[in-house]
Formats: sequence, structure tokens, C-alpha cells
Amino acid sequence: MTRRGGTSVRATKRPVVVLAGEDRNDRECLRVLLEAWCPAMSGRLVEIKDSVRLLHAKSHGELTSRVKTLASKARAKAKLERADLACVFVHEEFDRPDGDEYVEARQRVQSALDAQFGNAHYLLSVAEVEAWLLMFPAALAGTVSSWRVPQQYRNRDTGTLVDPKQILMRNVSGSGRRYRESDAPGVLAKAVALNCIDNPVGSNRSWSQLRADATECCTSHIPRARRPQ
Repeated sequence: MTRRGGTSVRATKRPVVVLAGEDRNDRECLRVLLEAWCPAMSGRLVEIKDSVRLLHAKSHGELTSRVKTLASKARAKAKLERADLACVFVHEEFDRPDGDEYVEARQRVQSALDAQFGNAHYLLSVAEVEAWLLMFPAALAGTVSSWRVPQQYRNRDTGTLVDPKQILMRNVSGSGRRYRESDAPGVLAKAVALNCIDNPVGSNRSWSQLRADATECCTSHIPRARRPQ
């Protein structure tokens, strides 16, 4: 079977979803959230373990080259699984607050991905993944009992916060165990376990985008599972 965004071999397994990002924590965060929002993705998620850096490509040509490399790796993953490629999710951090520059930067990369895939989703978190975590005070406290989100950071657009990571390390952690970047997947998993993943305390543009993209992939690109006979 051959199609744009697919593989050059006949598919023998269920379609796979490829995850890519800056590091392992990025990919694990995506895995936790996608499996929570779309249980049909369980067992279908495969990872590109090389660091993916698209945001800071210095020219259109450099960005196109990096995306082509990513596309080659994603299709190779699907081929290895002898499966079609359902969706590709790529995560990077903007490392700056939300604003017009964010919109332009995300669209530039998404357009480059669209030119190579018909089914790629670019998740550019604002300002960083830690801004998502601040929307789940109960999950943070459930991860480390001494962690507390101060009132001034609740019910906020967390994408507008200048340095969410430092807020977690200083204001949320307090004098207790300090937050580490590797804690992020566990906090999101705790939010799933507490059934609060769809009830954030606050808002974040990139979080909403990820939620919408997960739904699109789940409903449009992954066939419905057969009902038990």
C-alpha cells in the first residue's frame, strides 16, 4: 500500500502514531495525554528517539530539509511495523509567552509539515510544558504532597506566564522537594488518574490545540476498532 504519509509496503498491522520531540520527556508527555484522550492509540504509539528541532531552523530551506528528514524517519518507523502511518505528533517548547510571534512561529512549522504529511500535528507549547502542569493543582499535590499552586497562578492563561518552570521550582515546590523536568509525565499521568485532565484550572492555547489534534487523529485517521463478536 502506498499513499502520501503512508508506507511503501502492504500494511499488516493497525496504523501507528509516531511521536517526536526535543527529548524523552516530551514524547512521554504526549504518550500519556494521547492515550488518555484516545484509548484506541494504546499499542499504536511509536517514537522517534532522535531530538527533533524545527522551530529554530534559520531559513525556509533548512526547515524543509529538517522536515523531510523527520518524514523519512516517521515512514521508516511505520515500515518497520509493517503498518500505515495514521498521524505524526511533534512537540517543541516555545520558551516564550504566548502572543503574535507564537502564532506565526507555529504556523510556519505546521505549513512545512503539511507539505510533507497529510496528517502531522505540531504542538508548540507556550511557554513550556510546565505551563500545562500549572492548570492541574490537584495533580501536582498528588505527585508530591507538599506542592501547592499559589492562588495568583490559578485560573490564569498559563501561556502568558514568563517562566512556568521557575514558578514550579520556586513557588510551587516551596521548601519541599524541588520540581524537576522529568516530573512532567508523572504529573500528567496523575491528572489522568484523578479524572481532571479535561477540567483544567485555567487555560492555555497550546493545550487546547493538542486536545483538538488528538481528537482529529482519533476520529479521522484511526479506524474504529471492531466490536467483540
